[in-house]
Amino acid sequence: MLSSKARILWIKWHAYLSCFFLPLALIYALTGLLYLLEVKGGASETFELPYSSASWPDSEQEARKALESILKQQDALHHLPLPKNYFSSPDWQGWYDIHQEISLVAEDEDHGSKLVIEKNNLMRQLMYIHKGIAGNIFKVLGILLAISLLFSIISGAIVALAMPKLKKNATIACVLGCSTVLIAYLVS
Repeated sequence: MLSSKARILWIKWHAYLSCFFLPLALIYALTGLLYLLEVKGGASETFELPYSSASWPDSEQEARKALESILKQQDALHHLPLPKNYFSSPDWQGWYDIHQEISLVAEDEDHGSKLVIEKNNLMRQLMYIHKGIAGNIFKVLGILLAISLLFSIISGAIVALAMPKLKKNATIACVLGCSTVLIAYLVS
């Protein structure tokens, strides 16, 4: 059983960490819920420029050169520097970060190849925070939030299991929680 001073200390740390991480926890909870409901955000602004070339770029370096050439011709250099995250597929190459996505999109029958620049709206930016691709600061804060949540849950369980008035119901809740997760896993 925990002494009264130890319980107060657990409660204080629980409260301070909860208050510090509340804004980030709300972002994660809101974006997680919306993502499950398939609300993912999009672009607040979109710019499209034609792209014509004898061959499709085979590497990030070739795609970067093609992109810089297009932006120089169109006087659209204000979109540089490129975001650091790169992606590619057979007909799509681009870069993205929390603020924008810049993509080369391969030819299709109707429209031809193009360069697409999208400024991310707030919802997409929040989703990028949730996914851990909004930069190192948010990545570290997300890790600290996860540790804080584990601490809060474990400390809450310790306090509940250590208090005689709560021990029976806390034990039942622990068994129900474990059983629910196990059953959900087995039927999935």
